[in-house]
Amino acid sequence: MKNTIITAKQKKRELLFILISFIIAFALNIYSIIYYDSQWKELITTLHITLLMTIAIYFLLAIIRLIFKGFAYLFNKNR
Repeated sequence: MKNTIITAKQKKRELLFILISFIIAFALNIYSIIYYDSQWKELITTLHITLLMTIAIYFLLAIIRLIFKGFAYLFNKNR
């Protein structure tokens, strides 16, 4: 079995994508509070839902990134 190494650069990139996903989910939560004229304490009380949205957005971004990598691999002339 081949050993794989995850570099610090790859770890930082994935942490950045998770942070971006959290910021998007948090912004959606703020938007929904403003849109539905709800209480601001929902930022804290719905934090578990925000974290679930973060995971969903992260996986959606991962799927999109895999699709782009697949197309880049298909159209790469130096295979």
